Formats: sequence, C-alpha cells, structure tokens
Amino acid sequence: MVREQSFSGQEDENPYTHLQEFEQLCSCLNISDMTQETIKWKLFPFSLLGRVKQWYAHTVGGVNGNWDELRDKFYLAFFPLSRIAALRIEIHTFQQKEKETLGAA
Repeated sequence: MVREQSFSGQEDENPYTHLQEFEQLCSCLNISDMTQETIKWKLFPFSLLGRVKQWYAHTVGGVNGNWDELRDKFYLAFFPLSRIAALRIEIHTFQQKEKETLGAA
C-alpha cells in the first residue's frame, strides 16, 4: 500500500499531501510492541522513488531518529521556500477581471 502512493519529487507532486497520506496509512497499522513512529521510520523509505530515495539515504543519519525533524527537512527539500513565496505573491496579487465571475476567477 505504501508503494502505491510513492513520491518521486516531480514538480506536480506535493510533499505535504504525500506525508499526510503516508501518516494516515501508518496510523491504520498496529504492530504489537512497535510504536507509530517506528512504523513510519520502517515504511517511509518504501514510499520514495529515485532522487527522493537518495535524498532520504543522505539525510536520515543527520536527524538522529527524530521523525519531526525528518518531516520538516522533507518539506523544505521538496517544497522549497521559493515555491512558497511564489504562491504567496500569486495570492496577494490576485485580481478579478471585469465581468468575470468570482468562480471563474
């Protein structure tokens, strides 16, 4: 199930959506004597493809088993601040054209 929703870091993929769905999937699993965080650590590499899997291999040692830190680094690596800034500018400069319905705008 994890591999079916893999993330390869393409421009049209959203890391926030990927991790939300991944964590939701992990929350459905219950393995005795294993915490939810351990389940995430064990399965996360299987949800990655190509250069993202290489990024994971390079990054995992630097987070010392801290899932929240890995998650934050994942977000920044695949949804950089420049992309966030561009989206903010797009929102702030939004204008509805004359005779254009709000829905169409």
